Amino acid sequence: MANVSLRQVRKSFGATEVIHGIDIEIGNGEFAVIVGPSGCGKSTLLRMIAGLEAVTAGEVAIGDRVVNDLEPKERDVAMVFQNYGLYPHMTAFQNISYALRIARRPKAEIRERVERVARILGIEDLLARKPSQLSGGQRQRVAMGRAIIREPDVFLFDEPLSNLDARLRSQMRVEIKRLHDDLKATSIFVTHDQVEAMTMADRLVVMNQGVVEQTGTPRQVYRRPGSTYVASFIGAPAMNLLPATLSGDGGAVEGRGMERIALPHDAGPGRSGRRVMLGIRPEHLAVVPGDGAGLLSARLLYAEDLGASRLLHCSHRRRRVDCPHAGRDRGPPGRYIAPGDGPGKPAPLRCR
Repeated sequence: MANVSLRQVRKSFGATEVIHGIDIEIGNGEFAVIVGPSGCGKSTLLRMIAGLEAVTAGEVAIGDRVVNDLEPKERDVAMVFQNYGLYPHMTAFQNISYALRIARRPKAEIRERVERVARILGIEDLLARKPSQLSGGQRQRVAMGRAIIREPDVFLFDEPLSNLDARLRSQMRVEIKRLHDDLKATSIFVTHDQVEAMTMADRLVVMNQGVVEQTGTPRQVYRRPGSTYVASFIGAPAMNLLPATLSGDGGAVEGRGMERIALPHDAGPGRSGRRVMLGIRPEHLAVVPGDGAGLLSARLLYAEDLGASRLLHCSHRRRRVDCPHAGRDRGPPGRYIAPGDGPGKPAPLRCR
């Protein structure tokens, strides 16, 4: 195991800079997830850690070594790729054992280590098969086995679940996290899927356009997003963002079509009248019956049936507002939605 440090790391392709001075500290044994949309630079960052891309400026350190000038094989990392990267003419056993065979390890040791890894991954019965005879999930387990058998300081995962169907992705998320808990190895996982990021990470790194927007635990990033980008990117459905104005002593907001709403965190004195963006998570809204005046007026656009509940999509002054609804009806005119300001204390928000 080893910690990983990125210090003012930059990457340029010609005159175009794609990574803009990134600083990240990943602790020994941590499972860090780098999440962001396509093109934000997350895979490029991972490849620089692996040594597959040169660092234009800054330092990449693994443990107590700066590895900028080291070849990938000298960095003691193992990488699992999105497309598996298996040799099609080799069996699963041969793919997993490849690094040991190249290192000319004794045959008995190779077989013992491959069988141990196969037991961990539950693929003992698949070792004689070639990749073409394996399902997507089985291929991914073989690819992981090839990384595990090297016993590296750091595991790198480059969107390894992207090619799997939804059910298998969910299963593999659990498998990878369980594996990390067993091996206690430092792991860096890249994904564009926020569900993978939230469910797997010890530390979350949110990237956007070559910069780190925010780092923290999944709970910290979800509950206290550092920017409107993070607020809208992390969470499904996304946080509702509504323009408003600070009022009074900075402890509340109000706006057009919106009554005064108390804030959970005081913005501080002397800020009355400042324009702000009010963020409300959909799960902090509740549908309640009634015909009285609400704190926020919104027009129902349509409802998505999710099985056990519905997701109501509404509009407030041309801003989208999403709200879960446990009822089976579409949420007709006259229903209300409320941003909860505490457990059991909804404040009505009219949906018309």
